[in-house]
Amino acid sequence: MNYKNEAKERKRTKRGNGEGCISKTSKGYWEARITDGYNADGSQHFKTFGGKSRAIVSKKLNEFIVNRDKFNPEIVVKYTVKEWLILWYENYVIDNVRTSTRVSYEGIIKNHLIPNIGNIKLTNLKKTDIESMYKKLISDKELSVKTVRNVHLVLHKALQEAFEREYIPRNVVSISKVPTMRNLNQKKKEIEIYSVSEQKKLIEVAKQDKVYGYVVIMALYSGMRKGEILGLQWSDIDFKKKLINIDKQVNRLKDYSENAKSKTKLGIEYYTKTNNSTRQIPLSNNLIFILKQLKKFQEWNKKVLGNKYYDYNMVFCREDGYYLDPDTVLYKYYKLADKANIKRCTFHALRHTFATRALESGMDIKMASNILGHANVYFTLDTYTHTLLENKISEMEKLDNYLTQCIV
Repeated sequence: MNYKNEAKERKRTKRGNGEGCISKTSKGYWEARITDGYNADGSQHFKTFGGKSRAIVSKKLNEFIVNRDKFNPEIVVKYTVKEWLILWYENYVIDNVRTSTRVSYEGIIKNHLIPNIGNIKLTNLKKTDIESMYKKLISDKELSVKTVRNVHLVLHKALQEAFEREYIPRNVVSISKVPTMRNLNQKKKEIEIYSVSEQKKLIEVAKQDKVYGYVVIMALYSGMRKGEILGLQWSDIDFKKKLINIDKQVNRLKDYSENAKSKTKLGIEYYTKTNNSTRQIPLSNNLIFILKQLKKFQEWNKKVLGNKYYDYNMVFCREDGYYLDPDTVLYKYYKLADKANIKRCTFHALRHTFATRALESGMDIKMASNILGHANVYFTLDTYTHTLLENKISEMEKLDNYLTQCIV
């Protein structure tokens, strides 16, 4: 032991007011102590940190002070919007939202909010600054109204936290006008749907591919989203009750772990897009047949591959049992569409096609909305207005023919 260094360390134990103190215990360990508020009886509450050396506890103590001072009102009011967004993201987003939400928030903050309003002082941010940013994102960046509304929501949450902590007098996002399709005189984009003949061609081709083709068939017969389909495990399938349980999804997301080997990772997220997306849907006879075929195919692969098979109990997986990559699924789907000699549509068009066929067949709108996992019936009505109008015309013609026969 270097006694000269130990003596120096002892001399340095005294710190300034509000900076805590560091001392060596009788057992040879170091301890840092700092006031951290008051107890209910008015006595001081202390925060302590322990370690084998003074350097270790000093570092812990300094990190605590830095984080504490970050939220000092006198400091926060001097922040720019950029500084507050970063602080809010690090302290309120990272550990409190799911990974997919974190990725979304990070992208919005980095790509849209900071470049446009980041340099404005937090307390000086005005309604006009925000609305000008929205217009710029739509006109210059050509973002969709939906994306700009997502930007609005993230900014509102960030500033609401500042408002509730009384760092700013009000949340100016609350009084800022959000762009809509109507006030921009934009027409709603028509959804993509496969015709009955195109759907038949696609299914015939998809039946030949028990890995990626069956994913396409599942989408056409259930209306499930891609991530929901890829997240299905055999325990989610109840053949006796003819039900599918949907409560998770497979996604490729940014890997935030310290020892990450790559930028992204593939795996199950144990939640769905929205609360309404977590649901049970009926299992049709067509799907029962397809799934049982798939089960036999996987059992054969397990025997052939043995220990090399990833037995994650996934319904839709690679031949070795590993998760299917959503991007690869999209690529294979396009190849199947080409092989069927039909147009390439988004994968979501398979979901729209299911919904259209369901409504054409006379399915109750509430039932269809529930199966699709929509937030409410109004969203379903708004999305499939064209299909519903055609059904109304068809039903009116049936009624007209019936009345004609009655009168004659």
